[in-house]
Order: sequence, then C-alpha cells, then structure tokens
Amino acid sequence: MTEPKPPGAVIVAGTFRARRGVTLPVLAAMAAMSTASRAEEGCELYTYAVDAFDPMTIRVFEIWTDMASFIRHREANHTKIWRGKWNDLGLGDANLTSYEIDEKAPL
Repeated sequence: MTEPKPPGAVIVAGTFRARRGVTLPVLAAMAAMSTASRAEEGCELYTYAVDAFDPMTIRVFEIWTDMASFIRHREANHTKIWRGKWNDLGLGDANLTSYEIDEKAPL
C-alpha cells in the first residue's frame, strides 16, 4: 500500500489592473497587504510587480506551503480590507489562478 502524499504547496499567479495608474495610495495599500501577508504562517513568497510593458498592469505571485495556509490568507482580515479598498483605488480586472503542486525542483 502506498502512503498518501502530503498536501502540496499552492502557487498563485496572475494580474490585476490599476485603471488610474499605480499611484502612491495604490503603492501604500500594496505595501500594507504584502507586509501583512508575508507575516502569515505558511507564506513562502508574496509579491507584486508593475508590468514593465504595461504600467497599468500589476503582476501577482504568491507561494503558500499548503492549501490550508492559502485559505487562511484568503479569509484574513487584512485580505478583506485590501479587497474592500479596490474600488476606491481604481483597481480591478483581477485575473488570478491558484495552482496546487506536489513537487518542486530548482532549474
């Protein structure tokens, strides 16, 4: 009988749009969200980057140790606050995908 594999890591990748541009309030909100998320148990990586070829597009990349950590993150108070600010900040058009993986290897 084979042993079950442990739960895999979760990677989140995608984009959202800053319809009025990446303003100082947008940067401040992104910094607050990043700081709070990086402090969460199970967060291996949490980052935003402005696309070099489309400065209205913000790229998202996250790595969570497992699905339970990712679900806790989605339900965290700071995540709810972040999402609640989107309309006022002119953010939207989120296109994010989560991937659950069970193996990783350096390239």
